[in-house]
Amino acid sequence: MEFRLHSSTSFAVYLNDQMILEHSHEHSLFHVGASQSTYKMHLGHFLIDHKTEKKVNLQIQSIEELSASNVYEILFADESKSYQIQVRFILNSDGLQIEFPSSTVSEYIRSIIEADKPLERHPTTLDDSDMTNLWFTIDALPFDQESVRGAGLQFTDGDLRQKILPIWVSEWHHNHLHPNNQTADRPTEHTTYHPQPTFVSSRGYTFCAYGSAYAQFDFSHADVHQLYFAAIPYRLELRLTPSPPIQYPSLPEWLQDGIILGMQGGTDVVDEKLRKMHEVDTYIAGVWAQDWCGKRITSFGKRVFWNWQWNENWYPNLKEKIVEWQRLYRGCRFLAYINPYIAVDGSLFQEANENNFLVRHLQPDDAVYLIDFGEFNGAIVDLTNPEAFEWYKNVIRRNLLDLGISGWMADFGEYLPCDVRVYANIPGALVHNLWPILWARCNYEAIRDAGKSQEVIFFMRSGYLNVQRYCPLFWTGDQVVNFSHDAGLSVGIRSSLSLSLSHVLAVHMDIGGYFGRTIGRTREVLLRWCEIAAFNVIMRTHEGNRPSSNTQFDSDQLCMKFFARMSRIHAHLKPYSLHVIHEAFRQGKSCLTPYTELQYFLGKDLLIAPVVDAEVNTLTVTIPDGQWIHLWTRKAYDKHQCEIEVPLGQPAIFYRSTSEWVPLFEQIHLV
Repeated sequence: MEFRLHSSTSFAVYLNDQMILEHSHEHSLFHVGASQSTYKMHLGHFLIDHKTEKKVNLQIQSIEELSASNVYEILFADESKSYQIQVRFILNSDGLQIEFPSSTVSEYIRSIIEADKPLERHPTTLDDSDMTNLWFTIDALPFDQESVRGAGLQFTDGDLRQKILPIWVSEWHHNHLHPNNQTADRPTEHTTYHPQPTFVSSRGYTFCAYGSAYAQFDFSHADVHQLYFAAIPYRLELRLTPSPPIQYPSLPEWLQDGIILGMQGGTDVVDEKLRKMHEVDTYIAGVWAQDWCGKRITSFGKRVFWNWQWNENWYPNLKEKIVEWQRLYRGCRFLAYINPYIAVDGSLFQEANENNFLVRHLQPDDAVYLIDFGEFNGAIVDLTNPEAFEWYKNVIRRNLLDLGISGWMADFGEYLPCDVRVYANIPGALVHNLWPILWARCNYEAIRDAGKSQEVIFFMRSGYLNVQRYCPLFWTGDQVVNFSHDAGLSVGIRSSLSLSLSHVLAVHMDIGGYFGRTIGRTREVLLRWCEIAAFNVIMRTHEGNRPSSNTQFDSDQLCMKFFARMSRIHAHLKPYSLHVIHEAFRQGKSCLTPYTELQYFLGKDLLIAPVVDAEVNTLTVTIPDGQWIHLWTRKAYDKHQCEIEVPLGQPAIFYRSTSEWVPLFEQIHLV
């Protein structure tokens, strides 16, 4: 990038001789101001309204090139001098950094996003947060000349141009949630569990904003990208090179030993299902029983009892059974479930409440903040309180790790309202997006402190900037249990590829989806989901929120044998999967790489083109450069589009003809 100073009050930044940032009297790079903001939450969905009360452009007051080459210190102010902001532009071979003055609050936020340990912040510390709004503009090329991708877990088409994205951690909202609700008073369709204030432009740069406030990325204009922040970030970046390698936590090797089977119902049920699946030669890496701590039945479906202690009545002899299942079924592990909330009718709530470990109301009486999670109330453990944080780590260690549990779904992280008082004494609107990072760190440190980083894993759906420093494995949340293109199988794939652009090591889906209110899961969609999951670094099933309405992996002999074969294929690919993970770990990037809208690579040597519609027998596949071999027929293809037969159990998979792993791929038909 090149910084060109046009006058004492104007400059531009160029990328490949094309202007990308511009500031002049007529075209201000920055606008600042204030808004009246409201954040209303219901069941994790947010209705957010920002009414702009003031918006003024900033003009250069002084500009100085520092002794270091390509470092510019610029003082901006509005005409009335109500706002004065010092900004530093730093250009180097990596791209451009734009740094803003930091405050006490932004240093705390910076420590959560980037430091190994957050700064200590006493609850009596003065709340000095600066909620000045910022508008920032990047020049864009016409829609047909520039694409934009990424922004975390996005469920829409890969190219984000012509869309407006809220960067706010939230439950995903889709039309299947409330099919009879015709009101316009609903969240945007682009809400997501795991937004990232980042995007990748086809012009050759990656943008990243370092801050925690609500943001809105507006890609709907043909000539500019308009970015809004409800509080000024402490840094903006336009990088030309890959981000510095991320120090991912480990992925245990046993994840590649077969499938993780989701099941519920108690010890006897798990015993029986494991026996049946073992008899058809299923390679079982683990059992995932989310109801290990008990169950709760609501109108939504089967729910977990949110008191994170082993329910000995529901799962008798579990500790001994975990050892037995591992011995009988090729090292099968036991996985569980936990989230950062605790039900008011459980013993953990009483303990946390007595120790003042819970998030509280901002007004009027400082009472514990209780949330309706769908026919039961729960409280939020205050993860900004060091003592509460350590207490919850000990809950995980004592109640999960000491029981012999090898992994868990660390669910949720989206439900922190904004009208809250937290120990760190910063506004809910600034700490909300940080909650998934704090939640991930809590799980990570519990495992690390127990000395089990090489053998225990947790996986999340919620996330924000740099959360992958603590959690290497994510799943795409609650897809609908069908082929629908707005919430079903294809959406799970698109969101996986979107998140992979945010340097997440590994991402996967619930095999078969999760959500179904008025529909059930068919055998066909379950098997299509299963066959594509086999070609990933983890494959895991979910019964869904209404298990009795869904076809399951053991519903009949056909399903059982199909899942058994796909589990063996997944295990057969273990050497290649470990290589892919090692390379992703080394380079700080994802195991998955998007190729087209729905096609992608696992590592560099497997091309995957999933079937995402019902009753499909052939699929049009776009072949990349080089020669690629069809996995099932061993027919060679060069770069072009071709029609491939895709019977159930034979998805469109190709391997690179020059791959060192060709002998492994050629043996799949023997599995």
